[in-house]
Amino acid sequence: MSEWHEGDVLTNGIRIHYYRAQGKGVDSGKSVVLCHGNSDQGRQYGPLARELRDDYDVIMVDARYHGYSEAPRWGEDPDSMAHDLAGLIDALKLDRPVAGGHSMGAGYIFRAAALYPDMLRAIMLEDPGWRDHFPQRPLEQRLAEMERYRTATIEELRAEWQAKHPHWTDEMLDLMAETKKLMSPESIRRQWGSVDWRETLRQVRCPILLFTGDVALGGLVTEDAVQTAREIAPTLEHVHTPGVGHLIRYDSPEPYTSATKAFLSRIFG
Repeated sequence: MSEWHEGDVLTNGIRIHYYRAQGKGVDSGKSVVLCHGNSDQGRQYGPLARELRDDYDVIMVDARYHGYSEAPRWGEDPDSMAHDLAGLIDALKLDRPVAGGHSMGAGYIFRAAALYPDMLRAIMLEDPGWRDHFPQRPLEQRLAEMERYRTATIEELRAEWQAKHPHWTDEMLDLMAETKKLMSPESIRRQWGSVDWRETLRQVRCPILLFTGDVALGGLVTEDAVQTAREIAPTLEHVHTPGVGHLIRYDSPEPYTSATKAFLSRIFG
């Protein structure tokens, strides 16, 4: 049996690719949907999926423009990925799954929990963009980055990531290099959400697990933002991992995995 079952669903007018972990949990009815960050791909959740697959039905999603999902060639609204997720959950007939995501993935899961309040059992957010302002890179700079991904070899891209993260496994280095080659240039069409994150948080009804790293090392969520979030949602659970930045589960996988398992155990009972 293959480690992952691969499939596609038609949702929100496009084709979305996914991977389903093949383990004892696939028929458990306890589904966990994992959504990657910008320029990544679903299989980068592989190490976590292996830890969860004997107890849960684990689905890893390639977002639009990424991996093997479709890259639409038309304009879209900022919540398109949230609607993609809702359509995937409906197409796979998942019963109120828990959804977890990193960065961009955390952002659209967060919005989906607000827009579809009865769809998700709980959400797990790894360093979401809970900030008021993000600098917008010039179009020319983004196009140049996409051209570099296109022209560089897998070996060159892998070497770049290995130089920055020498402790990463071969699997993660290979996947990080591969995903940059798979990313569609059409991604520059994406409109980033402009809704105040605090307003979204006020609309979320389900339990939330928030992972943060150190802002000084590149983490997005500040201590002030965590405090504000707790004032809005007092039941929010927060796990801070010191010594890492934005790539929390890549750079410190064991605390992330342990906290995820404990949270899922409490949510599913």
